[in-house]
Amino acid sequence: MPVRDNSLPPLDVQIVRSISPGGCPSAGDVDMASPISWASLPERPRTSESRRPSFSACNAPDTIPPSAWRIQPGHYIAFSIDKEAAAAAAGYADGSKEKEAIVQFPVGRYIGLVVGSYVQRADDDSRWLEELVVMYVARAAPAVPGTELWYVPIAPSQEEGDACRGFPLRTKTLFPWKDRAQWTTFGTRLQIQTLHESKLSFDVDDDEFTRFEHILTADHDDMAEKLKTDEAFKDAIDKLRPPSEPLPAVVWRDIRGEHGEDPSDFVAQIYALDGLMQQLAAIQ
Repeated sequence: MPVRDNSLPPLDVQIVRSISPGGCPSAGDVDMASPISWASLPERPRTSESRRPSFSACNAPDTIPPSAWRIQPGHYIAFSIDKEAAAAAAGYADGSKEKEAIVQFPVGRYIGLVVGSYVQRADDDSRWLEELVVMYVARAAPAVPGTELWYVPIAPSQEEGDACRGFPLRTKTLFPWKDRAQWTTFGTRLQIQTLHESKLSFDVDDDEFTRFEHILTADHDDMAEKLKTDEAFKDAIDKLRPPSEPLPAVVWRDIRGEHGEDPSDFVAQIYALDGLMQQLAAIQ
């Protein structure tokens, strides 16, 4: 499978921060131990000084085999946090009560569009580590004031689009739900631990993805301008933006099936799981 020519510039992402009680972002949140403390698995160095070179789909050398690019930009995926991997990264052994508590923690499955795909070699050179930047799919547009226009409807949709943002985003295989919103500025960063393959894939062609990239870029520019002058706005949206470190993930190529429709629930689950892991660490 040829590697897609992804012209999307690197996203300006922020490090995720611990969420306040109740799961709602607020200006009063303070920096604490965040999911990056367990999201970086043993195979992935935790510091920029020791991190190996990472290649994206737009600058990968010929020495990287095509098999390393299992999920490319322009593909929809379903994803969930890999709790087994999170527990292992925290050092909890199989059969321990701590690992059992983490594995039993309820975390949902969500849908997103891959806009960035990166690979690097594991420290032991045993495999390629795949990292994805994913923009959320939701039932509705973002709810934070000032962000309501930062989405594109996905066909089939009752929305006809407008002169500025164009028509709804069309997948080559008909999208399995009606009237869904493809968010353009809010998403997550994942490292694939387990990929459930399928012959059925939901992706957009190159022209459609390029059209989406232009909208995404414009919305990111708009967001960057707002962030320059509004600290409260930054606090309100930070947790919805892709983190700088990937979360360990289980990924499905076939997006059909049960899933959550409000990405803010996914964010709340991440920080609730992180809170549990902090509690477990504190009582050791």
